[in-house]
Amino acid sequence: MRKLIFTLPLAIMLAAPAANSGTSEIKLSEKNQTKFDKIVAGRTAGKPVSCISRIDQDNLRVVGDKYLVYSRSRNAKTVYVNEPHGGCRDVDRNTLVTRKFSGNLCRGEIAQVKDLVTGTFVDSCSFSSFVPYTKTES
Repeated sequence: MRKLIFTLPLAIMLAAPAANSGTSEIKLSEKNQTKFDKIVAGRTAGKPVSCISRIDQDNLRVVGDKYLVYSRSRNAKTVYVNEPHGGCRDVDRNTLVTRKFSGNLCRGEIAQVKDLVTGTFVDSCSFSSFVPYTKTES
């Protein structure tokens, strides 16, 4: 009985990080799915790239906790879609802070989500590869 008392809390502590390890699929609301579909409409997905340049980071659109969409402008021919590992919680209501030592934003870099009201960091995100979606010529 004594072993059970000590092993049960240990098992719970070890299981908790696994439950939130970022392996679960992040679901978009119907509204956010429509928003994402509109952004990529008329575009074709290309081969994922590891980094995007500073000029391709000028315009950021957030789609739920699942997608970060970067582009040069709202009407850019190519947008870069990033699906951070495990999502990026509440970035649509806060500010994404990156610490870049070069002009590029790359896979594996970590960004923090900062609440501008309280000044605290509420989450962090790890970038995956950036998938370019380019307008198809008609």
